[in-house]
Amino acid sequence: MLDNLITINFVALGCPKNLVDSEKMLGLIVENGIAIVSPDDQADATLINTCGFIESARQEAYEHIEAALEAKANGDVNYVIVVGCLAQYYASKLIDRYPEIDAVVGLTERDNIPNIIRDLVTADSPNPSPIVITHPSHGITNDQARLRITEPYRAYLRISEGCSQGCAFCSIPRIRGPFRSKPLQTVLDEAQELVADGVTELTIIGQETTSYGQDLTPKATLAQILQQLDQLCDLRWVRLLYAHPASLTDEIIDAIAQCEKTLPYIDLPLQHINDRMLKLMNRHIDRAGCENRIQKLRQAIPNITIRTTMLVGFPSETDAEFNELLEFVRQTRFDALGTFAYSREQGTAADKLAPQVPEEIKQQRLQTLMLAQQEIAFDIADSLVGKTLSCIVNQELDPKSILTFKPAKKKKWYLARHQGQAPEIDTETFLCAPKQTEIIPGQIVKAKITQRAEYDLVGEITN
Repeated sequence: MLDNLITINFVALGCPKNLVDSEKMLGLIVENGIAIVSPDDQADATLINTCGFIESARQEAYEHIEAALEAKANGDVNYVIVVGCLAQYYASKLIDRYPEIDAVVGLTERDNIPNIIRDLVTADSPNPSPIVITHPSHGITNDQARLRITEPYRAYLRISEGCSQGCAFCSIPRIRGPFRSKPLQTVLDEAQELVADGVTELTIIGQETTSYGQDLTPKATLAQILQQLDQLCDLRWVRLLYAHPASLTDEIIDAIAQCEKTLPYIDLPLQHINDRMLKLMNRHIDRAGCENRIQKLRQAIPNITIRTTMLVGFPSETDAEFNELLEFVRQTRFDALGTFAYSREQGTAADKLAPQVPEEIKQQRLQTLMLAQQEIAFDIADSLVGKTLSCIVNQELDPKSILTFKPAKKKKWYLARHQGQAPEIDTETFLCAPKQTEIIPGQIVKAKITQRAEYDLVGEITN
């Protein structure tokens, strides 16, 4: 380490919303003259941006914290700083569990991270007790000037913070506060900055995106954002995640259909379809409402890809209610579906509901629904064989790294995604081209699909 140069290791965990926070912190850290070094290098401090949404995410955070504390004990790092959702929601429990942590910093101090690092590292003597800074999260942050850690051609555009839907199973409002929209001009300025930095694919995110702008004065809408993004010359693809069915309006559906750069893709978490379950979950919509949204999407955008998530094993879910969900999934044939077993979260409304479904039954239902969706996903993927799709190329591949099928020799191979595949959460497409072909990451090509390889697709670049 150079004299007087503060160095840190940075660990980024969690969802795309958390990733935006990581990128903003990294940008601020570099702007303030602090160096980011490899996880294997010695450093003054290790900073871990955590997720605390469900137990599996907390366990992942604990593993990284324990590894950092072990490095501290070995003298490879001097300080361990825990930030993000887990720090915001579980500060006292973190300190009780890991008293060797040097600082626990909540979401409201994100933009102050460089000062916290510098004060900790340059203090004349070690602080005898951990620094704990957590305040209620109510403000709006500016996410510009991020140091992006996604591929250069793509980025997440966060348009809101927090959530006020009050789903019975969800701890997000307690962690990130009530729903707050970014001002429309702030969103557009950030989008322009990202496109000027080489981004051709923007993925719109928020705790839930379809309520955007209803808390602003004057009010704004997600449809306005899509229409404005359609005017950015160098932007090619816009993708929408985290739409709530209860706030998905006809105006938004029409904007998805009409805006040329907005892909025919939507992430629409339904969570369940049984009316009693939806009411208990406090989803603000019933089965008829969910079916109405899906019907309108498919009528307005015939080639739309619909991704959803379902929650099984919610307190008091009966066999009949699960079977209703299972049959609905089989009939509706979602292009992609994430399935989760209910995780009991302290402080949520569902934590007090009874009876809790036994873990064994939750896992049985999870497996049954996943197998049903697997059959649908394979069938949909098979139906794409022979079709020509627009694909965005991610990277060139070493054919030896491809294990799910036997790649053709004397070809170049690329990892890509077609319009119906969102980054990080959906399947992928393997593309081949002649050896002399030169394709850069972010380039959009036409490809003829030749086969399915498990969940993924295989194709040949045609242009």
